[in-house]
Amino acid sequence: MLLKAVVSLSLTFSAMASFADWQFDLKVTRIVVVETGGINYRFEPPLSGCTSQSNYGTNYASLYPDHKGFNSIHANLLAAYMSDKIVSIYLTDATCKIGETVLGGRHYD
Repeated sequence: MLLKAVVSLSLTFSAMASFADWQFDLKVTRIVVVETGGINYRFEPPLSGCTSQSNYGTNYASLYPDHKGFNSIHANLLAAYMSDKIVSIYLTDATCKIGETVLGGRHYD
């Protein structure tokens, strides 16, 4: 019973993004291109506590147009969305700014 509670708490905590860190085993559920040229992404399980571009809410991570890997990261997340595959993302700060992505698993597998 205790193990089940710990596992449940870990899964819930991993999807909360109130800090800069890796978020694992996410599915892209929505992609929004905003007026500034940036892109917001919503995931399942949902992130929380984010400050997204153009006020899309606390569940969206943001990819900004000045990111050097903007096109590559967007291509990877779009491929994951279209194929219903899992991704891991690295959030660079507490606003959920996307810095890196890994398709199909974790960055250390």
